[in-house]
Amino acid sequence: MTHLLDVAHFLEEGPALAIKPAPRDDTAPAVVFDDASKVFSTANGEHAVALANVRLDVRRGEIFGIIGRSGAGKSTLLRLVNGLEKPTSGAVRVNGVSVGELDERGLVTLRRRIGMVFQHFNLLSAKTVHDNIALPLRIAGVPKAAIEKKVSALLELVGLSAKRNAYPASLSGGQKQRVGIARALVHDPDILLCDEATSALDPETTQSILALLRDINRRLGLTIVLITHEMAVIREVCDTVAVIEQGGVVETGAVWRVFGAPQHDATRALLRTLVHDLPDDLAARLKPASADALPRDATDVLLDVRYTGANGHDPDIAALSAALAVDGGRVSFVHGGIDRIQGHAQGRLVVAAQLSGAEPEREAGALASRIAALIERARRHADHVEVLGYV
Repeated sequence: MTHLLDVAHFLEEGPALAIKPAPRDDTAPAVVFDDASKVFSTANGEHAVALANVRLDVRRGEIFGIIGRSGAGKSTLLRLVNGLEKPTSGAVRVNGVSVGELDERGLVTLRRRIGMVFQHFNLLSAKTVHDNIALPLRIAGVPKAAIEKKVSALLELVGLSAKRNAYPASLSGGQKQRVGIARALVHDPDILLCDEATSALDPETTQSILALLRDINRRLGLTIVLITHEMAVIREVCDTVAVIEQGGVVETGAVWRVFGAPQHDATRALLRTLVHDLPDDLAARLKPASADALPRDATDVLLDVRYTGANGHDPDIAALSAALAVDGGRVSFVHGGIDRIQGHAQGRLVVAAQLSGAEPEREAGALASRIAALIERARRHADHVEVLGYV
């Protein structure tokens, strides 16, 4: 949840500081979590661990996604980057500077290099789109001519030039978030933090905001760190993802790799919304996956065929079908789909392969051998194959 105090830190930082930033190593990570932990003290004197020994590197210029269930520690992790929270132990470094060691003056300078996009927009209702974007510059004492030039450029960047004199009440949710993104860019930040930036938007608007973030990332070379509970957002826009569970990082890596072969139960649970599960009508017809208990009326074996994208090749569906069409048997693709993530084709197909053969050939041993042969053939064309059951 965003607090008004958070917004104030980014809008009311006092006069602009004429401090020349220290030379930056562009080969070094933009953000480093070095064994960072955060423990909060509760009203009754107990301690609540929000983050425990987090180690992450955010590469310069990438879009880095942080995902986890509610209460996992995502927001706390983001607040360590901009100094709204300080680590209880360990360190968080932004452009090589340890955030937890900065005084108020140092935090003012740091926050001018970090833009922040909030979940609920946090626009001032009594000010126009132009004035909402211009406000941080006015507070910083920027000359009026420079403000006009900057605001006009940002309005064009986010596609809202025609709305410069409109008030927030007349804007759609997506337009409000575009204003929020423009406001976050007024100080030409190195890093943009997005706190559930699409959670309040409908799916179509979410796509347009994600496209805008991708465009900003590519055109400006901006490092973007976003937190979300939506795996679809991670898949759509991120280069790297970290999965947070109960305050710890349980899995991290390139998005295509994590999505293609999740290693942790928390990741698999979050991905379940994107997995092509069996439809109810097909699941109702499914018989147990045991050749010894194969019903006499079973006509097809149902195979779960998965592609992780690890080999870099596109799935050859024709070759898979030919491999499973033993003795001219029927092969049907009954469910599933293939996605493309970061140039890697991955997904799940549920395939029905006909169990042909005369009655004597349908004895348990013969069927077990026949099914084992089908699996062996399928594995030449996929990363993972297993029997779901029989229909």
